[in-house]
Amino acid sequence: MDPVTTASPGASLRSVERHAHLVLQQMEKMRQQLEFCDLHLHIGQEVFGAHKLVLAASSPYFAALLSGGMKESSGDVVRIQEVEPPIFQLLLDFIYTGSVLISPENVQELMTAADMLQLSHVVALCCDFLKEQIEPGNCIGFFQFSEQLCCQPLLEFTESYIHTHFPEVQRGEEFLALSKEQLIRLLRSEELCIEDEHQVFSAAMSWLQKDTTTRKRHVVEVLEPVRFPLLPPQRLHKDIEEVTDFSLRVALQTLLREYCEPSLSPKDKKLCSFLQPSRVRPRRKARKFLYAIGGYTRLQGGRWSDSRALSCVERFDTFSQYWSTVSSLHQARSGMSAAVLDGKIYVVGGEKDSMIFDCVESYDPVSKQWAAVASMNHPRCGLGVCSCHGAIYAMGGWVGAEIGNGIERFSPEENTWQIVGQMALPRYNFACCERQGAGQRCPLWGPAGRTWV
Repeated sequence: MDPVTTASPGASLRSVERHAHLVLQQMEKMRQQLEFCDLHLHIGQEVFGAHKLVLAASSPYFAALLSGGMKESSGDVVRIQEVEPPIFQLLLDFIYTGSVLISPENVQELMTAADMLQLSHVVALCCDFLKEQIEPGNCIGFFQFSEQLCCQPLLEFTESYIHTHFPEVQRGEEFLALSKEQLIRLLRSEELCIEDEHQVFSAAMSWLQKDTTTRKRHVVEVLEPVRFPLLPPQRLHKDIEEVTDFSLRVALQTLLREYCEPSLSPKDKKLCSFLQPSRVRPRRKARKFLYAIGGYTRLQGGRWSDSRALSCVERFDTFSQYWSTVSSLHQARSGMSAAVLDGKIYVVGGEKDSMIFDCVESYDPVSKQWAAVASMNHPRCGLGVCSCHGAIYAMGGWVGAEIGNGIERFSPEENTWQIVGQMALPRYNFACCERQGAGQRCPLWGPAGRTWV
């Protein structure tokens, strides 16, 4: 039995926590005094003494260079290109001390050299340093640098920062220096924290007009990520008319005609919306509002018979996280249903004091006003409402003294309601929605389960 490798009963392993640190300190002293240095590193016009064992233990780059059968493995001289002497001095100090002096002036050069020499800990330290220095004015430069260096942690961090601060970032000079591919990648993101889609259009236009002669040939690719159905046509027309370059203005007018032309047929508008459903949805991180409309409130005493229909409307802001009051309905009501179509909210039917309504109102978030539109063919409350194929469908609900199964369709272009069919079963207080997919049918959920129309 080997007494050196086999512990006897009662033996314990003891250690000195500072041993490794003390050894490293001693090796650093030897390097400074050029004791036992078996390697001379030629960096530019300067020569650095070092120990092969220390370099190989600290860096896979040096381990491969000094032990991989290369000529450097048998000699005592190594020449390294593409690294400046002051930067190499910092990296060599890190190898022997575990510390490195990082500054805004040297961080990118230091990180590039550390990446080349496979000093991963220095790369990580530089990455953390850059994250602390990031701001809207320099984040694009950091983004491009991380992409060039293939530093995934920094790339993800800077890209997320750009998404979060997009309104400020797109106003900076660095934004205009993005490559076409980088710009398109950013504009396609669902994570852009924007007030509205017009900020994305403005960013794309600023980039195009920075160098119109060279960049206008990319107009189709650059504007492809913009969700034009979310932009008011009048505002788009105004922006396009302000473009000074004639050929770019013509290209924009041609490209946006399907969204901007009032003469475009309703059928074509519906087809365009159907083929590109993602283009009519706000981005995931765009500013959104949740509306609480009408309903009823209990009067003092809290009995069901003491309830009162409301006309007030409240709005929740996903950015500020606050509720605020907006314009009230013209007609106080409860038991109504609502749907969103072409950026407007439609409130359909409802009742007040046992009187069932056929009236319909629409709310424009831009003008912040309610307007009356055509009334339904039948008064309804507790009905199901959804938008589908550019129209609004109203189904079932209480129709007079009985539960209905009729279906009406509202055309916003014609401002008319038309009776289009019947459900298999009468129902009220149910939910319905549009389902994207084969057949484009509307599922209905209610007391009798699910059916399709």
